[in-house]
Amino acid sequence: MISSARLNLLIVGLLAAACGDDGDERATDSGSAGSTTTTDGSATDASGSETAGPTTDGSGSESDSLSSSGSETTAGTTTDDTDTTTTDPSETDTDTGEVLPCDEEPAPGFMQPPNPECMSEPQVGAFNPVVEWHKDAWTVQPGSKSSVTTPVVVQLSDDNLDGLINEEDMPDLVYITYDGVGVLRAISGDGQTEVLSVTHPGLNRDESVAAADIDGDGVVEILTVNNQKKVIAFENDGTLKWESEALGAHVGTYDNAPAISDMDADGVPEIIVGRAILDNNGVIVGVGEHGIGAPAGNANGSASMSFAVDVDEDGIQEVVVGDALYRKDGSTIWFNGQNDGYPAVADTAGNGLAYIIVVSNANVRVQTHVDGTVVWSTAIPGGKGGPPTVADFDGDGKAEIGVAGFNKYTVFDGDTGAVLWSATTQDNSSGITGSSVYDFEGDGIADVVYADETTLWVYAGLDGTVKLQLTDHNSGTRLEYPIIADVDNDDQVEIVFVSEPYNGSYTGMTVIGDADQSWRPGRRIWNQHAYHITNVNDDGTIPQNAAYNWKLYNNFRSGDLSANDGLSAPDLTLVIAELCDDTCGQGGLATIWVHLGNIGAAPLTAGADIQVLGTINGMEVLLDTVPYNMPLEPGVFTPAIGVLVDTTDLEALRLLAVAKEEECNIDEGNEVIIMPPFCNIPE
Repeated sequence: MISSARLNLLIVGLLAAACGDDGDERATDSGSAGSTTTTDGSATDASGSETAGPTTDGSGSESDSLSSSGSETTAGTTTDDTDTTTTDPSETDTDTGEVLPCDEEPAPGFMQPPNPECMSEPQVGAFNPVVEWHKDAWTVQPGSKSSVTTPVVVQLSDDNLDGLINEEDMPDLVYITYDGVGVLRAISGDGQTEVLSVTHPGLNRDESVAAADIDGDGVVEILTVNNQKKVIAFENDGTLKWESEALGAHVGTYDNAPAISDMDADGVPEIIVGRAILDNNGVIVGVGEHGIGAPAGNANGSASMSFAVDVDEDGIQEVVVGDALYRKDGSTIWFNGQNDGYPAVADTAGNGLAYIIVVSNANVRVQTHVDGTVVWSTAIPGGKGGPPTVADFDGDGKAEIGVAGFNKYTVFDGDTGAVLWSATTQDNSSGITGSSVYDFEGDGIADVVYADETTLWVYAGLDGTVKLQLTDHNSGTRLEYPIIADVDNDDQVEIVFVSEPYNGSYTGMTVIGDADQSWRPGRRIWNQHAYHITNVNDDGTIPQNAAYNWKLYNNFRSGDLSANDGLSAPDLTLVIAELCDDTCGQGGLATIWVHLGNIGAAPLTAGADIQVLGTINGMEVLLDTVPYNMPLEPGVFTPAIGVLVDTTDLEALRLLAVAKEEECNIDEGNEVIIMPPFCNIPE
């Protein structure tokens, strides 16, 4: 057994004045435990694309790639541009806290003053909405232009012709139009390009659309349900991928909304429709025996709105319907005997736990995730009621519930069920539409976006004050609702809604933005009816271990309502606490303990990845990615995170912290570089 050699290796990135943008908010895989890395893989850069890596000479210097602070580490030595410090393996670094032996607990976290240069005053925008574009004519099937489906926003096409489909391309809006039969449409977010027009037997105007990368090929697929109650999957170019068998009574009569989640955390998503669970090839893997996520007896048929989340935080997701909770195989976890209904999940009590909100037969209720015990139930003003929206409507830090019913839109206190406010609308047809929420101006007051039969409304979430009453709209109302996303890559959100000529002549899709270009930025994805932020990554992939949305954002069918902190942003850095070579006799394995720190001026809320990269034969390869998916306040460094690395044949090792949201000083201090020897380190 090789004796333990412990190294205190400290590399702290230099603070810089400038703040940068590392992308929009992003939901990520959870966890911060150490992971085993291998040296297999193609030569990649940190994003996974092919690149030339750093080269080394015999002196231990690096000719191309250093850490952003210009420093590199050899065994027991930290070298930067100004000085050299040789560490004593037996000593404890007072900056990083106690360094522990290999067989003890990881080093605890610590504090460091945040960087004040990453802070700026909030910029509150105006609310001056204007129609940016309207689409009601198509080249293919020009008569098919009306719609009653909730659109989704994803990336379908390589708009900049760089060979990749990613966030550098224009987002695309996907929905179903009809003129007797359904046509699957996609249009670029700027309204300029017709991306898809797919006619397929059985496409139904009533069914919702969902989209995500379900097969790991790097691009999203599109899912819907046909009039035979089969789930249909299309490739990003509209090619038919597969059809499932008919789901029959396991789904609703109309208006079914597929939902996509990785239920068993195996890296392969499942598809949930009603009480049926399908694998990513459309094969049924489970069927529940109770509710389908819909009230019985709706005028438009029972519309399935089920989805999956890990409500009990055991690492495995459950299917949520109104009256039951199912496992992936369809077996029942509990059945509470209540009426089935449209569900949502949030922390309505403020205790960090998931609760299930259900709208059913003119009532809204909250029930526990443990056994479905009803916490409270109350009548919906006007009756009926569509899928609930959950957000902090009034800025009190607690979750409220918004429900659209017959001729009323009502907001309820999430903890008690008391009515906070109710606005008069016009919906005599279905009374079951949805809504969405966003803080457009960044003034700390959420805004509710809702469309009835004749009008698109925007209400102040605090008290229901009307902020927009746009009458360029008609609908017979089904389960549709307006969505909110940055659809044209202008770093500001837009409102997207659809229309059909019910009691009027207005049809098609409408996109609304701000005339002053002052609305807050937002995500470029909204991928399903049961949208919640942490269930999908910005690139359309589904997290293997999705973060608990009720802990990070505590909303449902809502964008990120985090407090507006101007340009303040987190700023990640890495500190190596220890390199342990106890396991080097087992094939060259070494354990690196690293602290992830936030020295920025705002909390890290969307998580980060620690990428482990090694240089082999002069090329840098991505060995592993260790996700970190907990909030990280300014000035806080995590307890040491263990990374097990196969150091065989490694010429250099680089650890890179990548934030999954806007970051300050993105090119400073995010990486550390370790040079050999990695094993048999002298005491």
